[in-house]
Amino acid sequence: MAQPSPFISEITTALCLVCILLVPLAVVGLAVLTNGLGKSRSAAHAMLASMCVIAIAAIAYIAVGFSWEGFTGGASHVITIGGKPWDWIAQQPFFLRGLPLGASPVSLAVVLQMFAVGIAAQIPLNAAADRWRLGPICASTAVLAVWTYPLFAHWVWGGGWLAQLGTIYGLGSGFRDTGGASTINVVGGLTALVMVWILGPRAGKYTPEGMPVGIPGHNLVNVVFGCLLAWAGWLGLNSAGAMLFGGAPPSGLVLGAGGSGSDAYSLR
Repeated sequence: MAQPSPFISEITTALCLVCILLVPLAVVGLAVLTNGLGKSRSAAHAMLASMCVIAIAAIAYIAVGFSWEGFTGGASHVITIGGKPWDWIAQQPFFLRGLPLGASPVSLAVVLQMFAVGIAAQIPLNAAADRWRLGPICASTAVLAVWTYPLFAHWVWGGGWLAQLGTIYGLGSGFRDTGGASTINVVGGLTALVMVWILGPRAGKYTPEGMPVGIPGHNLVNVVFGCLLAWAGWLGLNSAGAMLFGGAPPSGLVLGAGGSGSDAYSLR
């Protein structure tokens, strides 16, 4: 069989990188959206908290989070239950040590996930707006980026047990999520639900009689602009996710079933 042209692989890699560079628009869009939906007196706090969340999520994920998430074909902890292997968590060095960088699919996945975990961390920040201080926000973000998000992302995107349901139980291709509906939205949404349950409603949300009161956002322009930015960024996220995790790029990015390191990936 003839070998594919390297030019095609370079085009695929470049297209994936362009899509990944659109993802920060979604992160910024959610920050602007949070600012517009909150009270005017807490607008500055909302923007500062958003910047802290993005920075802490990226640093924590690069330092520790990716070590728990890993990548398809990499080393991981496997538990045997009922004679079936259940891949629960990755086993990679901290701080990306030993990771093949450059234009490899693994390194592209790291950059994409660094932004994706920031999006997931923005969801609880938005849900609990006007109700918590910067310290708890940063602590919650660190836990999400170091443990909660990487664990579930490994199950889905890192070759974990959800992704292997097709192999273990013959359930088609297993659990597939190329756009982050589960790894980003569900994890971020459940974290937001926990935070709202802990913090309770915003001050002034209910009357003494228990009737709900509407609290409109202070800047509708920011809300609309934030939605447009998030929409553009999500297009890049979905496209890059389809290439890296769904095996559906224009020239065929295939996730290998075995091997380790960059050998688990190939551009065709």
